[in-house]
Amino acid sequence: MLARLPREALPDGDFAGSRPLAALTTRSPEDPAVALLDAWATAADVLTFYQERIANEGFLRTATERRSVLELAREVGYELKPGVAASTYLAFTVETAPGSPASVQVAKGVQVLSIPGQDERPQTFETVEALEARAAWNELRPRQTTPQDFSTSTKTLYLQGLQTGLQVGDALLLVGPEREQSPGSERWDLRIVLGTTLVTDPEDPARSHTVVTWEHALGSQSPAVQPSSNPRAYVLRLRANLFGYNAADFKLLPEQIRALFKKKREDPIPTGEWPDFHIQTTAERQFDLDREYPSLVAGSWVVLRKASYVELYRIQESKPVARVDFGLTGRVTRLQVDALEHLSWFPLRGTTVLAQSEELPLAEKPLTAPVGGSTVLLDREVKGLTAGHVLLVEGQGTADPGGAPVRERAVVASTAKSGSSTLLVLQQPLAHEYVRATVRIYANVVKATHGETVTEVLGSGDGSRKNQRFTLKKPPLTYVAAATATGGESTLEVRVNGVRWDEVPTLFGQGPRSQVYMVRHEDDGTVALTFGDGVAGARLPPGQENVVAVYRSGIGPEGEVDTGQLALLRVRPLGIRAVTNPQDATGAAAPESRDDARAHAPASVLTLERVVSLQDYEDFASTFAGIGKAQAADLTNGERILVHLTIASQKGGSVDAGTPLHEALVGALTKLHDPVREFAVASNKSFERIPFNLKAKLRVDPRYLAEDVKARVEAALRTAFSFERRSFGQAVSAAEVIQVMQDVQGVVMVDLDALYPTGRPQALAPLLRALRARWPQAPAAPGTPVQPLPAQLLLLDEAPAGVVLEVIP
Repeated sequence: MLARLPREALPDGDFAGSRPLAALTTRSPEDPAVALLDAWATAADVLTFYQERIANEGFLRTATERRSVLELAREVGYELKPGVAASTYLAFTVETAPGSPASVQVAKGVQVLSIPGQDERPQTFETVEALEARAAWNELRPRQTTPQDFSTSTKTLYLQGLQTGLQVGDALLLVGPEREQSPGSERWDLRIVLGTTLVTDPEDPARSHTVVTWEHALGSQSPAVQPSSNPRAYVLRLRANLFGYNAADFKLLPEQIRALFKKKREDPIPTGEWPDFHIQTTAERQFDLDREYPSLVAGSWVVLRKASYVELYRIQESKPVARVDFGLTGRVTRLQVDALEHLSWFPLRGTTVLAQSEELPLAEKPLTAPVGGSTVLLDREVKGLTAGHVLLVEGQGTADPGGAPVRERAVVASTAKSGSSTLLVLQQPLAHEYVRATVRIYANVVKATHGETVTEVLGSGDGSRKNQRFTLKKPPLTYVAAATATGGESTLEVRVNGVRWDEVPTLFGQGPRSQVYMVRHEDDGTVALTFGDGVAGARLPPGQENVVAVYRSGIGPEGEVDTGQLALLRVRPLGIRAVTNPQDATGAAAPESRDDARAHAPASVLTLERVVSLQDYEDFASTFAGIGKAQAADLTNGERILVHLTIASQKGGSVDAGTPLHEALVGALTKLHDPVREFAVASNKSFERIPFNLKAKLRVDPRYLAEDVKARVEAALRTAFSFERRSFGQAVSAAEVIQVMQDVQGVVMVDLDALYPTGRPQALAPLLRALRARWPQAPAAPGTPVQPLPAQLLLLDEAPAGVVLEVIP
């Protein structure tokens, strides 16, 4: 405008064509004319600037305000998602003190508060269904032991306790009902202890036991005799000899003395052994020991053993007697036993008597196999568990026995009695294998979601007003995961004069008497309810404070509390001792952001709640509330053709099977997908996270502070290779890493020294590959269905060692 001043001519009049401002040569900003031009130029610049901003807000790609995106999305019927509440399962503990009830009814809506951590606020969760909690269900454990197997391969015995007093070399006797009821039975075994091992169970001292081993397996092969199937164990504490074992050698006696033992005068003088120098096999079934043994009592067992043979007898009577024979004199113990069998086979010399039997209580054999699969045998009988009952399983995983416990949800399909125990049959096999001794199963389990119930009087209806509008006084309104097209379901319930009115997406198309309302989430977080105008939706009937809302308040990531944080009952039900959450609360989603809505709003009109094509599956899952990333793949292995979905939560975590978010997504897809096509959503491990590390040298422009540049380079790397920026199956190249670092202001040169997956040897890989969903290469175990492997996601390791930078001169 200043440049055009001298050229401005009058259009008409007496001075038409003249240029009166040609003489205005000053350009000083203090001149009124110049100042006027400056003011007008500034006003025009401001007007054009805001006009451009307003124009930008009218297009989805260029809009910078969340409200603009919200209003634009509403043009295609898309509402920005208000978020989803976190959910978890609560495990209640019923009081077990004497006099306490065996079962407690936990009503729907019981509130449990979290114990906040640093810089956190307590969160309220509520149970979403009623629960019958029983003391017997507080904590279930899998069976830890099994009856011992006594067969021809058994070389080990388990005894109760640690104070058996057994030592190496002791005689161990195993006798069952076969020998007890039939003295002629050979189904018993005598073994010499080869070793003992004491096994202490710190968690349950009653299960501490002693393991006894011997050399030869039970039973005998020649002749073939099976061991007793249900024996009792005895240790024979006493070693004794038969009377006469220490008699003088008869052949060394003088001839005149040996002559005294002739039965007839004409008989020759005996030259061998003492006459009658053997056990007398009379009907009394008796033999004498070398001295008195008061500890031998009727009913106990005695074993006669010689070098090549051993026989078992049960004492029927034990008494001390005086005996003179074989040149010996003394008091001995006379035993009457239950059988004559082979008594004559045992010489007085060379026979060892094993007696004073002491019974040792048997223990069951510890089970060491991991807990897994679709069946779990409990350690006792548990009644009342029916199909559909939800369990939480906790324990150390066999894949990482020393790591943090793993937990998962399981559902009972059926139960069966197995001896004195209950066998649980699960609807799905357990996702993990657990170290048996660490497994705990919680059965007093109920689902709970984030949010606190609020009952609020919205106001009074006025039949003369169109589209009456109310706002909730305690936002945010809670939405829970559900099998809907959006992934969420409102907890709001509105009643007018006690009659429930229904929520609809829009009042358009509603009848004049339809008792409906629509909900709008404004950009400032307020929640507004709008009722009809008598044409599209009914007007509110007149009344005094007759519009009442019941809803839950609380939503978003702050509800994702850690395991064990939910422990405070606001009102403790009678008979409940404690409550906790054995699993983290998951599945939460914050209200949809501007950038997310910019991508999701167009995608909503691509599917139109009809999932048909492969891209439809990916678009639908990626816009589902609570899902942060999704990828669909068409897989076939010659037997099955299916659409496989790899998914991740908004916070970058796995969406495991059994969680409400996973169930809601599967349920929604089941309703909306093409029934001809089979689909599967990755479960247990919904995606495979592969962290990688890098190491580089930087040369920094000397005009910049080296530490500042180094910090900005690390921040740029962590942003570029974060969960939000990467896609499933996307590779990472060395060139891409160098470019990210080189683009940071102040970096002169980059020397990349290493690029490698975490846990692998340090190396400089030109390219790190990530796989998409695929069928496994290794064959599955017999009877196990083949499950596709989820896609991989390459992310920079969050540990400090993930990025190692060195500044060089």
